[in-house]
Amino acid sequence: MRTIARFSSCFAPTKLRSEDVTRGCSANQPALADNSSVAMPTAVTIDSRRSVPGDWLTAAFLLAFPSIAMLVQGAASAVSIGAGVVSLAALCWRPAGASYGYAPPGRQGLAFCIALCGPVAAVALSTLSHGHPLFRTWDSPSRFLLAIPIFLALRRAPLRIFVWADLSFTLGAVSALALALFMPRDWGDGRIGSAFLNPIHFGDLALALGVLSAIALNWWRKDSALWRALKIAGLLAGLAASLLSGARGGWAAIPLVAVLIVWELGRNKPFHWRVLMPVTVAILLGLVYGLSGTVRDRVDQVSSDLTQYTLGHRDTSVGIRLQLYEAASTLIAEHPVLGLGGDGFRDKMTSMAKQGAITPTAASFGEGEVHNQLLAYMANYGLVGGLALLAIYIVPAVFFAAKLKSTSRTARRTALMGLSFVLMFFVFGLTVETFDLKSTVSFYATMLAVLAAIAQRTDIKSEPF
Repeated sequence: MRTIARFSSCFAPTKLRSEDVTRGCSANQPALADNSSVAMPTAVTIDSRRSVPGDWLTAAFLLAFPSIAMLVQGAASAVSIGAGVVSLAALCWRPAGASYGYAPPGRQGLAFCIALCGPVAAVALSTLSHGHPLFRTWDSPSRFLLAIPIFLALRRAPLRIFVWADLSFTLGAVSALALALFMPRDWGDGRIGSAFLNPIHFGDLALALGVLSAIALNWWRKDSALWRALKIAGLLAGLAASLLSGARGGWAAIPLVAVLIVWELGRNKPFHWRVLMPVTVAILLGLVYGLSGTVRDRVDQVSSDLTQYTLGHRDTSVGIRLQLYEAASTLIAEHPVLGLGGDGFRDKMTSMAKQGAITPTAASFGEGEVHNQLLAYMANYGLVGGLALLAIYIVPAVFFAAKLKSTSRTARRTALMGLSFVLMFFVFGLTVETFDLKSTVSFYATMLAVLAAIAQRTDIKSEPF
């Protein structure tokens, strides 16, 4: 316990901002004593209890989850299940005579929880309506449900515990690069993934962790030179791992996220900063394209594939995706409301190939996935599924966007991280099914819950209850 306490002190802010003082951490911290009379509206009630064993378990979860998810097969799913069960138990248990209570999540928090219920509800409605429930298709979307108790329980954690998340994204990105360098799996054509994540998912998750590591600069306090170096190293590690994976679909998210970050961080900056930063980002992206043969070849291949597609050569990487998108659009038009049911798209591939709508090569790929998350949900689960999926992106995005207006700098930075995370996953889903694997859906849902809880917990101006 003494070792843990010493390590925790490395994360503890040495100089709290005034907004952090008004939020409070614990009555046993002298730095807050002189401000105990300050009354501020809070998203959750400030508690004065001492640390309990469950707090250290929460701290370990916040620090280690991204790394474990990248390093250990099935860990993202297993840890999210364990965290969900423990969180549910914590929500149902309250010590007698506890001196702290917690406010309800509010309208936006409630909408966030309802949105997390959408995918499994849509899948259940569609599959049951077709008379073949295929309960295994409920497995991945059900992982969104686990994020609800995690989100609600984390709102009970003392504010000081959340500081343990400070380097979690950095460690996750570095773990991804370590895998790519020392335990790589070549999935073909020199594209690197892990033993259990193909290059697309591996590269996308590594990229997301690298970006979050960079946004985490000065998250809780003004970082020391060492902390800044580590977080920048996390960004470079995530970019390097993504580069080794060759996952160009994820690269499309980089300029969009860069614009979001520059826009948000530049609102109170001088005009020349708001001009120079976008130009600098554009130059850096141009340099990467010009200096990296891998990036240049992968990007140029898109143009080549499109040209071949117009000439009738459809069995290229891009051409196969376009065929599957056209097939999905046709099937959605035929079954618009509830779709084809679980595995409906996959089961149509053989007949569509015989009809000449798609090539046999595209049909074989289509039996695996549609390569577009929204089209996959709409083809299998109809408009109901499409709306449920969009809610998984839009509702959290609205939640985080509202927190960008918080008077708490920590809440605003957390909201930027959450909004960037959602935007990246939306872009990832345009070229691959991000939620067909239990590991990726567990990662997305769990990280959403963590970032949403921190954003609301640190927000000074809470919404009306």
